[in-house]
Amino acid sequence: PDARPKDTAEWLRTQMASISLQAADAVLPDAMEAFQQAWNSFAANDAQRQSGLQAAYVTNNEHPAGEKDKLDFANGSQEYHAVHKMYHPKYRSILYDQNYYDIFMFDLTGNLVYSVYKELDYATNFAIGGTGQWKDSGLGEAFE
Repeated sequence: PDARPKDTAEWLRTQMASISLQAADAVLPDAMEAFQQAWNSFAANDAQRQSGLQAAYVTNNEHPAGEKDKLDFANGSQEYHAVHKMYHPKYRSILYDQNYYDIFMFDLTGNLVYSVYKELDYATNFAIGGTGQWKDSGLGEAFE
């Protein structure tokens, strides 16, 4: 049976309240800062970061498409993997508990530095003036 409320306005109020609570969580700024630092130290430029992180968390991830979130961290000594190991279980739990489509963390230049599900847009750039493949998508518009 469908567990969604029949009243769309009530459903929206519930979702907004949940998002507000998550945004107020003291862990979020720490997670954002940690992912940003780990992103920056992962490789010399965004193209190398995209290639390396997509290989680690998408291409070489043993879990099938739609289940990439089950990987808590990829192998390697890079700081990004330790940060991912620290924060990914928390954000995956929030996603499951709230039945979100995904949870995204962008840096200020539009790089998707973290995503729970690790789809093909993971580690790409969404800035309207950038070269990212999905910059004109709804998520690109949301980033802007």
